[in-house]
Amino acid sequence: MADVYVIQVMAHHGYGLEGWRTVRKASGAPYGFGSYASAHAALQEHFPTLREGLNVRVHRLLEPSEPLASGKP
Repeated sequence: MADVYVIQVMAHHGYGLEGWRTVRKASGAPYGFGSYASAHAALQEHFPTLREGLNVRVHRLLEPSEPLASGKP
């Protein structure tokens, strides 16, 4: 299976809990990209005010566990 890249943002919850959350469409399916370059370009276009690696990142999925939506967030 081919690698799939997703955009993730850092979510901060109460009581010091935090973690990476995958950006998803309104339908609940995550946006998936076929290459790091296309995912990174979408990250820069849609999240220009967030700091890469700290607040937002591109993450590689080896085997997606659910159907992915193609396109831009």
